[in-house]
Amino acid sequence: MLKRCLTGVAAVILVLVLISWPMRWMVTGQVVDAETGAPIENAVATIKWLESGPGPPGLAGTATTEEAEDVSDARGRFKLPIYASLLGVQEFRMTVYKKGYICWSSDHIFPKDYVWSGNEQIFPSMKRRTDFIPKDGIIIRMEPLKEYHSKEMHAVFTTRIGALVGTRIFYNAIKEEMELSAEWARKNREK
Repeated sequence: MLKRCLTGVAAVILVLVLISWPMRWMVTGQVVDAETGAPIENAVATIKWLESGPGPPGLAGTATTEEAEDVSDARGRFKLPIYASLLGVQEFRMTVYKKGYICWSSDHIFPKDYVWSGNEQIFPSMKRRTDFIPKDGIIIRMEPLKEYHSKEMHAVFTTRIGALVGTRIFYNAIKEEMELSAEWARKNREK
């Protein structure tokens, strides 16, 4: 009787572990020009997966499960890992960058019509992206960076989004944006 009870308890524990354990698999996506639909080569796609850190619920913070990146090929294709469990999808941050395009973020949308007046908070009109779920076959539509867009504000946006992801290729890709953002910050401190 005790042996049967222990076997039942062990089975229940095993099932709970298996349904809560995150599964990992690779998905492919494509980066395209939002205006023409043409594939964008050499765009850096990066993703950071997070899980609840140790501590009480609501106060635990997050810990990085994995950071990964890929560079799109001539057809705009890239591959990134996806995590999920039967209890739900883990938290993530995904970013795609290509010089000459508005940096794409799974969390925020760059306010393309934004004009800096010099005295307001940075990006008061920045909207949160709420409709993105990473899945196989995702298409990331990148808007070309136009002459009327503020290059400085785009640099600040890209640098702030990039700070959430610490991958080497992405960091190297946004170096010019980081320099422009730092220059902009220095000028505004001197005012």
